[in-house]
Amino acid sequence: MKLLPKLCCIALALTPITTHADFIGLYAGGGTWQAAPNGNIGRSDIDLESNLNLDEENNQFIFVALEHPIPLLPNARLEHSEMSWSGDALISAGTDLNGNPFVTTEQVDVALDLTHTDATIYYELLDTVVNLDLGLTARLFDGEASLIGATQQESIDLDAVVPLLYGALKLNIPTTGFSVGLKANWINVDEFRLVDYSAQLAYEVDLIPAVLDAGLVLGYRSMLVELDDLDELQSDATFDGYFLALQLHF
Repeated sequence: MKLLPKLCCIALALTPITTHADFIGLYAGGGTWQAAPNGNIGRSDIDLESNLNLDEENNQFIFVALEHPIPLLPNARLEHSEMSWSGDALISAGTDLNGNPFVTTEQVDVALDLTHTDATIYYELLDTVVNLDLGLTARLFDGEASLIGATQQESIDLDAVVPLLYGALKLNIPTTGFSVGLKANWINVDEFRLVDYSAQLAYEVDLIPAVLDAGLVLGYRSMLVELDDLDELQSDATFDGYFLALQLHF
């Protein structure tokens, strides 16, 4: 993805600021999320597992966040998550993704892509043993869903900007380097509901005292997407699984 090197460049560009002014914190990192799809999409409730044979896939993510002490100015976080699955399946006549049902049973190539980028602004309300962040996220989806057969095909672009509430809670375990945390994005309006949360355990060590910390993060993430005929797409699906990440803190 073209956005991944851009995020790395942002992190590198900000590093000199953070290493010379330790009241500013820069976080950067990335990892892999083993996400499994469950539920259904389309107007005929196409099951992602039994109908489309989609299984868990390793998807990568990368993030960078900047925190500062300037009053009233929010902190910022940018995260890019790949979410894609592909395969092939034998679908029956009447299978309907977005209004053009298949007229015969046939073998199709399946693709589902919910890749997205989150731009978040937030305020740190607590910064002690307990950290609490609250803010807003703009999530840009850049994906598609498609069923491509020899005689017929259905596809729909999944391109949208979704506003979400953002919250993060972290408990630091003193003198151990360990912390536990929860993070969530949420919206529930009319025919659209999205709930994206993660729980994690992290261990952080000082690589360069007062300059650079490194941490290993193990967690579980789940994203629920419910759409009731929004922009010709229906969905009641969950994508969840464990993730592993490396985080640097300047």
